[in-house]
Amino acid sequence: MGSERGFGIVFCCFFLLVALWPVLHGTGPRLWALAIAAGFLAVALLRPAMLAPLNRLWFRFGLLLGKIVTPIVMLLVFVLTVMPTGMVMRLLGKDPLRRKIDKSAASYWVSRDAPPGPMRNQF
Repeated sequence: MGSERGFGIVFCCFFLLVALWPVLHGTGPRLWALAIAAGFLAVALLRPAMLAPLNRLWFRFGLLLGKIVTPIVMLLVFVLTVMPTGMVMRLLGKDPLRRKIDKSAASYWVSRDAPPGPMRNQF
């Protein structure tokens, strides 16, 4: 969890952007958002401990959001990358794990032509 002062400054910046966004389109700033930004900045600089409950609530919201979004993103990664790769490899007849059953084989052991190298400095 981040510091209360950092939390207050981030929310000050957010509400400052909300306040000044209409200025880009030729209208006046949103005064209510300017007031909230000023309040967050004042509290963050003078009494950051007052922001602790909001910071904890925001942190818990982030954890909840992570529990919802992470499985969705992982599903998309699997469906959009892993599954099509496997399907293309099956269509091309590739079997990198050698999972096909060979009834005529005496063993599935893969013999090496050269001995393995030294195990020092693996990483």
